[in-house]
Amino acid sequence: MNDSAGVGEAAAPPSQRTLDSYTHAFPDADAEALAAHLAVTSTGGLLTRGIEAAIRNLGFDLSRPRYTIVRSLYLSKQGGMAQSDLAQALRVSGPNITQLIDGLVAEGWVERSVSPADRRVVHARLTTEGNKRASRLVPAIVDFMQQSCSQLSADEQSELRRLLDKVRFSVEDAAGA
Repeated sequence: MNDSAGVGEAAAPPSQRTLDSYTHAFPDADAEALAAHLAVTSTGGLLTRGIEAAIRNLGFDLSRPRYTIVRSLYLSKQGGMAQSDLAQALRVSGPNITQLIDGLVAEGWVERSVSPADRRVVHARLTTEGNKRASRLVPAIVDFMQQSCSQLSADEQSELRRLLDKVRFSVEDAAGA
């Protein structure tokens, strides 16, 4: 650890070698912007792996997108959601959401029903067993989420969210999303 790091602080997440390789190849690049980007992507990857590990530690075999479907259905005020709404929330295609839900149906998490009002709309909802599993899983992930930010004060958490929103909006603007 670097002598200048504060008590309890770890070295910066992005490797110095990666940053150095970028700044060497692109000497006019903004090194602070590159370091910030690498820190965000490194932390995002670490958070994703942490959530996946928490899911596995509970004995469940769910990818992050499949967990997101389970969570969305579990927290849904209506008790279920249209597959098209799930696809939009996850930013995936219709065929992709169908494939993800197929796996959850096969494993007893989710069941489908056709909307009586519009037969083109297919709803997904947790099965009784899926709801039982989710009642263990979702609160455990909430605990993980809270723990991941426990070293930050409430003000720091708000500031982090504000800054990450700015990054996200910038990326969405650049991508035309």
